[in-house]
Amino acid sequence: MQKLNLESGPATLIPLVHVPLLKVAPRREGEYKVVPDSLGDLCHFYGNFAGYHLYLIASTYKKRIVEDTINYYDKTRGLFSLSLSAITDSGKTETIRVEECSAPLHQIIDGHQHFPEHISVEQFSPGTPDALKFHFLSSQPKFKFSNNLIPHIPESLRFSGTGLFDLRIEYIGKAIGKDGTREVADRLGNGHSTESQILNEFVHKKANRDVYAVLYKPGQLTDSFGKELSFLSYSDVVDIFEKSLIGAFKPNKNKQSLSFPNDGSQTVEKLVNNGIDALWITICSPKDYGLLLSDEVAPERVHRFDLKIRT
Repeated sequence: MQKLNLESGPATLIPLVHVPLLKVAPRREGEYKVVPDSLGDLCHFYGNFAGYHLYLIASTYKKRIVEDTINYYDKTRGLFSLSLSAITDSGKTETIRVEECSAPLHQIIDGHQHFPEHISVEQFSPGTPDALKFHFLSSQPKFKFSNNLIPHIPESLRFSGTGLFDLRIEYIGKAIGKDGTREVADRLGNGHSTESQILNEFVHKKANRDVYAVLYKPGQLTDSFGKELSFLSYSDVVDIFEKSLIGAFKPNKNKQSLSFPNDGSQTVEKLVNNGIDALWITICSPKDYGLLLSDEVAPERVHRFDLKIRT
């Protein structure tokens, strides 16, 4: 018997409501595209967004910018500080100070990089300071919402254990189809019932949280000696990865595969018949946001699960 090793590869994070836009996102490396959403906000896509077959729906505390806390102390390098606040699930408001935030927007004038002259707070949602306005000398101001600022906050703060940037896994799913061509946008972009249910819940009952889709392209599949395995199709790999993550994280919204790999499923039977008695699963948290966790699993940069198959 032997162990099967499967790695997730890097994660891509996108607001759940923007998943349908993946259908028109770039599908080649190095390609850049700006796509307006249904409310007229501009969504920036860079890179190859094809081939995503595995997704996690995760929630995180909604961040607000605390007014009158911006200190734009280095215009040459575009560095500023500010405070963010969030209402936790207990109803308490927690505030965190970001001492070194990089301006996400700049201009190129005469071959030189110029950062904004001034930064102010905007309220796109009435009564909610949820965006920054970046003012330039030679162009119209540009905006960034508070959630779009997260990647520009130092990693040391986002991964410091405050919990404000953690991503709680609500649901895990896949999109593969019989021929392996179905992608996440095809599943979630068509009003998938679980997606709609989760969005409705967080809009009406858990308004202190934002909801994201964390996307993965499953990586290499090998045995204990690093040798690639040929008895499993790509659809099998995605299926095993999805069920393994469900069995490990046990998200509240998933109802099936919670006991995987010891649920007596045909997937497990195929693994056992090919000499597999354990699964070593590795999945990375989104490096540009925060740490993945669930009610069963503590937050980590990289999650590793050793799942034994009982026979």
